[in-house]
Amino acid sequence: MQILKANLKEDLKLCFEVMKELRPHHSLESFLTVMEEMDKEGYQLWYIEDEGKAVCTAGFRFTTTLYDGPVIDFDDFVTIAGARNKGYAGHLFDHLVSIAKEKRIKAIHLNSNHRRFDAHRFYLNKKMNIVAHHFRIEL
Repeated sequence: MQILKANLKEDLKLCFEVMKELRPHHSLESFLTVMEEMDKEGYQLWYIEDEGKAVCTAGFRFTTTLYDGPVIDFDDFVTIAGARNKGYAGHLFDHLVSIAKEKRIKAIHLNSNHRRFDAHRFYLNKKMNIVAHHFRIEL
C-alpha cells in the first residue's frame, strides 16, 4: 500500500476507476479534461495504490477563507466499493491531515451529499463537525 499524489496522466487513469463511483457522470475523457482545468486551479488528487490498483482517492485545494484562514477544501473523497472497510480512507485522511499540520493549516473543509450516510459516519469518526449547509442553484 502506497499513498501517492496523482501527477501523471497514467495516475489519473488509475484514479478514474475509483472516482467514477463518486462522479459517474464522467467518462474517462471528460474526467481527464476537467482534471486538467482543476489542476490549473490548484486541485490536487491523492490516492492509495494497493497491488497496482487505486483503491481510495481524495481531491482538494488549498484555499483561504475569512472564516478560517488557510484551509484544505475537499472536493472529492471516495474508496472503491470492493475496498471499503479496510482502513484505506482512514490512512489517506490521516495523511492529508498531516500535510495540513505541516503547512500550519488549522481546518479542513469538506462538502458531502446529504444522502451519503456511510461517508458521514466516517467523517464524524474522524472528528469532523457539521458546521454549515451548502446551498446551490442550477442555472
